[in-house]
Amino acid sequence: MNVTSTLNSAAMVAYNNSAETRTKATARAYEQTATQSKKDDALSLSKTAADYSGSITDNAPFFPVRPGMNADALVLGVTQPGATSSSKDKTFAQVATDARKRMDDKYAQMKAGDKPYTGSVEDRNALMGDLDRRSLNAVATNEGGQFSKDEQDAAKALMQQQSRLATGYFSGPEDQRKDWKDPFANDPVGRAKAALNFLDNMSPEEKNTPQWLSQHMTLQNALNQYDKVAPDSAEKKSGHFHNLAEILAGVDTDGSESKNPQNDKINTAGNAMMDRIKALMPATQ
Repeated sequence: MNVTSTLNSAAMVAYNNSAETRTKATARAYEQTATQSKKDDALSLSKTAADYSGSITDNAPFFPVRPGMNADALVLGVTQPGATSSSKDKTFAQVATDARKRMDDKYAQMKAGDKPYTGSVEDRNALMGDLDRRSLNAVATNEGGQFSKDEQDAAKALMQQQSRLATGYFSGPEDQRKDWKDPFANDPVGRAKAALNFLDNMSPEEKNTPQWLSQHMTLQNALNQYDKVAPDSAEKKSGHFHNLAEILAGVDTDGSESKNPQNDKINTAGNAMMDRIKALMPATQ
């Protein structure tokens, strides 16, 4: 019997149940918003984007595309990672098949236009521009074995970019950096809460991983500990505490490593935390 696997699974189920309770109201509100349309089957990405025009307008410059194409779903994923368009009402296997077809159509569109796909940032954004975050995750995890390594890496990079922007870190073309304003520059607690909110609104498949579990627990615990700190303490005044917003955004906090996005930090962040999770579980006879 694989005891570690059983413990990990039990811990994830227990914690997800707790997290689900805390975010129930948010999820219900989002579902109500999503079902207000009288033509759900005909709901297009452009209509979804219109509901969040502020997000599209603010973040579109960080996702440049080839002329004549768009990246609305990628842009929307910054503030609404749980928004569904391409993956709506599909199983994860169907999401992957749909993503494969959409990307193949984009490859063909580019080839029939000015030039074939080049792998540039603009072409990458255009290639996956109508994939919501759940569809991106299907590509990133190579669901169904349908995607090349370059496509997987591109999807991972885009998901990373969304999380960076959502937690206040610049991620985009260098010529846009001058226009970036970190909304959490003097608000580390707000940054941690934004990261926690981003995690809470990820797709079901993303949330069903040890990485999501460890990140969520670490952020929630950091915020809980911060709330307990005395108002006049140095820690409270400085506003500094360890949180996972930086790891979620792909940067380090101690300056010992490169500040370039590192997907491995997200992929391995849960290992040490799993021991702490197991320690919290009731002892079994």
